[in-house]
Amino acid sequence: MLQTQPLYSYLNKKMKEIPFQLFYSEHSNHKFQLLYTNSKMKLLDELLPTKRVDDQIQVQSDTEKTQISFFYEDDGQALLRLFRPHVDLAQDELETMYVLFSSLGMENKMKTKDAELASMIESIRSITSSLEPQDVLNKIITQALSVIHAADAGYLQLFDETTEELTSRAAVGFNSKLDETRVKSGESITGKVFRDSSPVIYYSRDEIYAAMADLSAENFRHILAASDSSKLRSLISVPLLLENKAIGVMTVQQYDAEGKLSEDDLHLLEGFAAQAAIAIHNAKLYQEANERLEEISELTKQLEETNRLLLRRAEIHETLTQFSLQNKSITFMIQELNRMINREIFFFDNLDAAFFPKHALRSLCVSHDEISRILHTKKKPFSIHIVDRNQKEVHHYVYPLISDSVSLGCFLIPLVTPISPHDQMTIEQASNVLALEMTKRKTQEEVYYKKTQELFTDLLQYKDPRLLEEAGESLGLQPASFFSVLLVEVVSYTDLQALEAVIHRLISSIKRRIPKKGTLIFGFHNKVTILFSTNASHEMNKVISALHSHLLEWGDREETPLHAGLSTSYEGFHSIAKCYDEASKSLSFMINRKKTGIMTYKKIGVNRLFLTQPFSEIESFAEDILSPLRSEKAQNNDLEKTLFTYVKSNKSINETAEKLHIHKNTLYHRLKKIEELLQLEFHNPDDFLQILLACHLHETV
Repeated sequence: MLQTQPLYSYLNKKMKEIPFQLFYSEHSNHKFQLLYTNSKMKLLDELLPTKRVDDQIQVQSDTEKTQISFFYEDDGQALLRLFRPHVDLAQDELETMYVLFSSLGMENKMKTKDAELASMIESIRSITSSLEPQDVLNKIITQALSVIHAADAGYLQLFDETTEELTSRAAVGFNSKLDETRVKSGESITGKVFRDSSPVIYYSRDEIYAAMADLSAENFRHILAASDSSKLRSLISVPLLLENKAIGVMTVQQYDAEGKLSEDDLHLLEGFAAQAAIAIHNAKLYQEANERLEEISELTKQLEETNRLLLRRAEIHETLTQFSLQNKSITFMIQELNRMINREIFFFDNLDAAFFPKHALRSLCVSHDEISRILHTKKKPFSIHIVDRNQKEVHHYVYPLISDSVSLGCFLIPLVTPISPHDQMTIEQASNVLALEMTKRKTQEEVYYKKTQELFTDLLQYKDPRLLEEAGESLGLQPASFFSVLLVEVVSYTDLQALEAVIHRLISSIKRRIPKKGTLIFGFHNKVTILFSTNASHEMNKVISALHSHLLEWGDREETPLHAGLSTSYEGFHSIAKCYDEASKSLSFMINRKKTGIMTYKKIGVNRLFLTQPFSEIESFAEDILSPLRSEKAQNNDLEKTLFTYVKSNKSINETAEKLHIHKNTLYHRLKKIEELLQLEFHNPDDFLQILLACHLHETV
């Protein structure tokens, strides 16, 4: 502080025998700052500005000191503290001091401006010292708060051209909830500042909230959660302009900081924002240049790697193709794959439900059905956890083999180490060759099925015993055996490739559950035909029981209903045609009644009499008999239910009454009513047969 100044010289001369301290405050809510003293007196307490009165000069005294307050129009206040209880100063002396002290505000403002300028220069130097975009944004908002002393929180928003929204990119004094705000141009305070490229200042919380009236409810909720808005006192928001175009908005807020935000702060922040916009632009250009350089470098690496992989791919494809041409087995190919990629690899054949190599089942605690069920929905490579024999969960990479939307199988690779691009390429090439090999094998089997079907059809048509025996022996059958036929039908597919794969999988699963010796099995279109031959008729019972459960499970897993019909077992070649006819009728019975599983011809019972009758005619017969019992009045009296119960109880009055929970007299009354409505009598054998058939057909149809 300059004692040569006239003010301090005047005070020293005037108060030469009185210890004094001179203070100044810029605003009524700022603390006093000690400017000058002629003694070593310590500050007795923390001074706050005196509440302004109408007079420009206010004198207060007590037993120890005298305090004189000088109030100025710009809200500044000077305080002269004299350490003497009563000091007599004339009015003209006080007025002289008032004039002299008025220069303190100007001097203080000049010092403040010098400090602001120095702070501004340092802040600009700081934000331009980095070219990393996020680092620049963080420094901008941090330095803005160091420039605007009355602000203690702030945030910076940039405009997203894609979403056309302002998003928070850096903040001080706010939590992460602020990042969730999405402000449209023209929305609330910052949206209008961006749209109009014009700064704003608000001096109270009420003004701020009034200006936020059109803020969306979601944004308002995020802002409230981002900070303690109850302490909010004032706000400045300025646009970030680059070549007269707004690229974002910078906002500072006052919560607990001393002083108050002013127009000077607004202009200062505008100047800082102009430099900040340039720094952001430079950082963006730097980032784009780096990204382009990295992109070029990455493309170069990719081209080199792609070229290397293409050469390696051609080599692998040639090797695997040679294996296929040499008719090497799938087991051999998998072993070669293990060698090529130097890691364990398994293959699951989804058509035959088999693992390769064979020891895979010893390594993996997973069944054929589980893998097949997964492949039913998965068409692209995926990962899965499989438990091994040591009950340890191992992560596996699964690569499905697909041909014309049909799942042929998959590779399973334990992920002990990540799969390299080379391994990936090898697996892809192997899948192509293996898919061709499996398609070729499937085609061969389809040719075999077709040939077998033709021979079987001939067998059904031959009447001459000699020709019949020759045809049977050509199929590997013994003439003295007992024969039975099982027909299994799959709901037809529009995709013939998918249907062929389903039939192939079905046959493979059935083969694993039936005797190989003396059994003929083939598929044609959506039907599988199985001809069993045994030494005795009862030998098939156990096989059929297990097969019935399997077909139900298989249909549920594949989401494909299966209908099956089984014939009675008969001896000799000449009975095969009869077996086929019975199986066909049993299958037709199951299809017409939309039932799944296996139906034996014997179990059809009395329904055999109606197999050749049109389904609509059977329904019509039952309806004609029972319809009188379906009137509203009859239904109220439960007549139809009474009839069904009476028939099932073998016409027992006591049992029927007990099941219906009614008195026997009530039952007699109902039965008489039923006879009247049906115009049939229970004691008449012909009438009762019609009633019995109608009830039976109603339930079975």
